[in-house]
Amino acid sequence: MTSDAATQLRVPYVIAHADEAVPQRLRFARHPLGRLRLAYDDPRRGDMAHGVLRARVLNNQRGAPQWRKLNTLRQWRCMVKNLCQVCGQVATDPETGRISWIMTDTAFRDIPDVANSGYTSAPATCRACIPASLSMCPQLHVSSAVYTVARSEPAAVLADMFGPGPGGLAVHTGEHNVLVGLNEPHLLRNALATQLIVQVHDLQPADRK
Repeated sequence: MTSDAATQLRVPYVIAHADEAVPQRLRFARHPLGRLRLAYDDPRRGDMAHGVLRARVLNNQRGAPQWRKLNTLRQWRCMVKNLCQVCGQVATDPETGRISWIMTDTAFRDIPDVANSGYTSAPATCRACIPASLSMCPQLHVSSAVYTVARSEPAAVLADMFGPGPGGLAVHTGEHNVLVGLNEPHLLRNALATQLIVQVHDLQPADRK
């Protein structure tokens, strides 16, 4: 996002802020079944979500906006609860029960042989926030389309991948933003999830106003 756009558009709810970053102190721990799994040095309740270790971040919205980075906790919350990525409020239309969504080429993937469905890492956008988002965000000028969907469900994550090193040390493989399905436990064990991906159902085109 350009500096001019950033000064005119309020900081979206899902955008990360500089003071929300925390160290990720990771290791591999042996679980009851004998398999090694990525974990934190100081495990806490809530580290695991949907069967995968989730990146730790603060949720204080303090510091400079990191326009190209999403806050993992807020992105996850939007995806699970169908909240608007801009204002953080419910994106489901109370009259139709359908959820409004802006889809882009970079954040949407079709599912072969499954009509009107797909995977997306971008949260929904409520009807009230769509016009300003489309007009003010340069990224949406490149490729975007407005849809409504009937429902969504968690399907995968974007993750950084790790392997076990000496003494259980977690060694980053150099792989970022790897798409790992929630039905791939052999990969989830080595993944640090940064974003949740959902499958959306019954996509229908909507107007952009």
